[in-house]
Amino acid sequence: MSSENKNINTELAPDLYSYAYQSDPVPYLQKLRAEDPVHWSAHGFWFLTRYDDVQAVLRDAAGFSSAGASWGKSNPVAEDAKKAKDQGGDVGKIGNLLRHSFNLSDPPVHTRLRGLVNQAFSRRAAQHRHERIVEVVNDLVDKAKAKGTFDLVTDLGFPLPIIVASEIIGIPTEDADRFRRSFEEAGVLMMPIKNKEVLDRGIAAARWQGQYLKDLVEARRANPQDDLISHLIDAEEGGEKLTAPEMMAAIATIFTAAGTTTERFISSGLFLLLSHPEQLAALKADRTLMVGALEEILRFHHPDQSTSTNRRATQDMEMRGKHIKAGDSVRVSLGAANRDPERFPDPDTFDIRRTDNKHLSFGNGIHFCLGSALSLSETEAMFNAVLDQMPDLTLITTAPIKDPRRPDRYKEILVSC
Repeated sequence: MSSENKNINTELAPDLYSYAYQSDPVPYLQKLRAEDPVHWSAHGFWFLTRYDDVQAVLRDAAGFSSAGASWGKSNPVAEDAKKAKDQGGDVGKIGNLLRHSFNLSDPPVHTRLRGLVNQAFSRRAAQHRHERIVEVVNDLVDKAKAKGTFDLVTDLGFPLPIIVASEIIGIPTEDADRFRRSFEEAGVLMMPIKNKEVLDRGIAAARWQGQYLKDLVEARRANPQDDLISHLIDAEEGGEKLTAPEMMAAIATIFTAAGTTTERFISSGLFLLLSHPEQLAALKADRTLMVGALEEILRFHHPDQSTSTNRRATQDMEMRGKHIKAGDSVRVSLGAANRDPERFPDPDTFDIRRTDNKHLSFGNGIHFCLGSALSLSETEAMFNAVLDQMPDLTLITTAPIKDPRRPDRYKEILVSC
């Protein structure tokens, strides 16, 4: 790649890991999408923001690999994995475990892993009937109503998907909160390391999580239950079964997708509806608008709005005049693509009646989100319960801020009912 194509435009070089960017990514993404849609980031990867480009990358599994996809030179798991493995380091071990995820694989490995995981997940998710989701929702709504003033994030958005995901996977109720915290603490390993204390805490959490999953899998081998872990152990396709690392990576991937992403979908969605009272009133009066409302929330405020999906180019290519070389890391911004004015008319307007709303929030191609139907089911159940049981719900926090520890989600959104 010629050096001039990798020169970083200082006016268009947001720190994609900074609190300023992650707490309010929209203006940065608008500028990049308009002026430098194939952007060479200071973090060492190409960053794509146009809908057509993002969709093309997601669909082209041959041209853009997910296997061992790099997060850029600033990420220690990607950068130091081989060295750390050779040295027996914890970061390398964690990185190599992650590489067993079906999300980080290409065909034919991905085809085998996805088939086995889908077989088990579909069976277990179907058994986790809608009635159980509604039961959990009603319990959370009753507790929130009893408070009078409560937080959309911690009282509604956060607990529902964590409870459901834990039950589906087979994580005991008493361990669910500790298991969830381990994901938050280990999440720093996917970001530039700030200091040794943060790194050590992340490694300790990942080590605990790995041992916990290993013990839980072994317990299910000895005593199968009606849960996802037991179904993953039983799943077989063409004489193939999941290896122990593949199974642990699959559980971690499903928990993240079914838990944390849906949490943001629910809390951000309720905030959007309460912030647009005329659309909230229309939805209350006509529930046939619900499907469109859910899709518009996903488009307008992707649950991971500030983040991106990782790929690695497998061949040299040109994109909008930029030369991408084989081996280069490429990130696609789903949130930016979902607001591309070349794809969506008036994209920065929230409109639950919008038609032709083919957003990319659940991905595209062979890696389309495995838990999308479950996420939509949980969110719809929560929205219906809130609309039915809290007709006078009012925002107290009209300008929520992002959590400094997790700037991809709101710290709190207080409401009164």
